[in-house]
Amino acid sequence: FCLLNIRKTGLAFWLPPGRSEGLLFACLLRVVVSPRWVLSIMPAYNFKSMQVVPPAKDFIDIVLSKTQRQTPTVVHNGWAIQRIRQFYMRKVKFTAQNWNEKLTQILDDFPKVEDIHPFYSDLLNVLYDKDHYKLALGQLNTARNLIDKLSQDYVRLLKYGDSLYRCKELKRAALGRMCTLMKGQDASLKYLEQVRQHMSRLPGIDPNARSLLLCGYPNVGKSSMMNILTRADVEVQPYAFTTKSLYVGHMDYRYMRWQVLDTPGILDRPLEERNTIEMQSITALAHLRCAVLYLVDISEQCGYSLAQQAALFHSIKPLFANKPLLVLVNKTDVRPLEALSPEETALLQGMGDEARRISSGGAAAVDGGDAEGSALL
Repeated sequence: FCLLNIRKTGLAFWLPPGRSEGLLFACLLRVVVSPRWVLSIMPAYNFKSMQVVPPAKDFIDIVLSKTQRQTPTVVHNGWAIQRIRQFYMRKVKFTAQNWNEKLTQILDDFPKVEDIHPFYSDLLNVLYDKDHYKLALGQLNTARNLIDKLSQDYVRLLKYGDSLYRCKELKRAALGRMCTLMKGQDASLKYLEQVRQHMSRLPGIDPNARSLLLCGYPNVGKSSMMNILTRADVEVQPYAFTTKSLYVGHMDYRYMRWQVLDTPGILDRPLEERNTIEMQSITALAHLRCAVLYLVDISEQCGYSLAQQAALFHSIKPLFANKPLLVLVNKTDVRPLEALSPEETALLQGMGDEARRISSGGAAAVDGGDAEGSALL
């Protein structure tokens, strides 16, 4: 009897004797190929656990010093040629194995763009350029394969070494070529270390958790609301783009944990003109299943008129599809709703009507968690 618990839903399979493997494979295949479950079985990465990527010079020192410490260091002229060959072959093989282990550790630590949630995949592309990232990992993978090939070639040559001097020079040439090869990877190693440092500071966002997402123009009060709803301590300042990256906080409601996301401000302009800060918000809106809170500053102290905020709302409206959506009016203590002109009231009413239409259209397409988010709001 096998129990699979995916997204808090129990799938029970009874496996009769003699047919267990085939039946389990068939059941798992049904789960894997079903689009509804694909995102749930993707691996979750802990970006903070990735090991440091040393620069090429330090990398070479680490590997060669380990070879020096963990292999025999003294060879005598009186040894038989076969023993001398084995002595130097061991050094070449041990060094190549060290390179292979270190490079494999780096390649395994960094997430594969195709294997992670689309939110993290696009966030990697926005922050670090997906092509550059894949190219750097690909160059390290190529270097690993070339070092293995070098080791095999020089071990083959060492088998036919006819003197101590010739074997020693072959070992020296093998280790030298490996080090020269890794020196050429210095730029990739430094780039990946910068990516690792930045990724370790990314917030731990769970794409499948119950989520509320705050969005809108810069300086409309998103971070202030985040600090009120959660225990997060997001910086709040009276100027635009104080928030330059995604922030996550948590709160409890009806004995359930909610994830609250504070996004950087978005400006109303074409997608290709938006900068890295804005694209983080767009990525979150596009890929996270959440209830969206669109904040509007009716006092216009944020530096943007009500008409501009309404234009942004309708501009990014496709990103709200299949999500519960609410338009929140902020800073009513500075300018009450009664002080709005008929035109401004019509703009607010239009956004509210559109939010209701989008929410009602997406209610059937989302899970109970999102519907519950709508009830919470």
